[in-house]
Amino acid sequence: MNYIIKPAVTLFTAAALVVALLSFVHSYTFEPIEKQKNKTQEAAMKVIMPRAAEFREIKVEKAGSITAVYEALYSSDALHDKILVGYIVQLAPEGYSGKIHLIVGLSITDDIITGMRVLSHTETPGLGANAVKERFYRQYQNKNISPLGVVRNSPGVNDIQAITSSTITTKAITGAVNEAIEWYFKQIQKGEEE
Repeated sequence: MNYIIKPAVTLFTAAALVVALLSFVHSYTFEPIEKQKNKTQEAAMKVIMPRAAEFREIKVEKAGSITAVYEALYSSDALHDKILVGYIVQLAPEGYSGKIHLIVGLSITDDIITGMRVLSHTETPGLGANAVKERFYRQYQNKNISPLGVVRNSPGVNDIQAITSSTITTKAITGAVNEAIEWYFKQIQKGEEE
């Protein structure tokens, strides 16, 4: 019986030490990792909505892949009030290999998509991972706020050209942008009813 108990106690002790060490490392690194994520997101927000000086999260019903919505606010020395210039919608659609975390900027002053940025993903390197390239981002920039389609070649005014061999990734991102657009129109309609 001793030949079973001694290895079992040794294994249990080793497992308990590893779990304790992992818990310590997680608690020690969690806050710096979250700060870095927030910093990266804030920088991406400023890139896609350069007119805004501040971003404030608002409470919204999180439907579909929408995870958060931020008001993009502008202020100057001459103005004491902050002016709403648009929204940043954060989404997490399901891509080919997992969730794609992205943000979309929507300008209320120009009625355009100001841009889109992927914050994190697990897409295939060399294929779906090309969604983080500036060339792909530019396709969404300055498009009218209206539903977008995905095509393989010769995109029209409201079309996004699919990444070669990554139509699933492109459709996931474009579908998320369309969700943001749908949310935007519901907000505008709600504002007109009030």
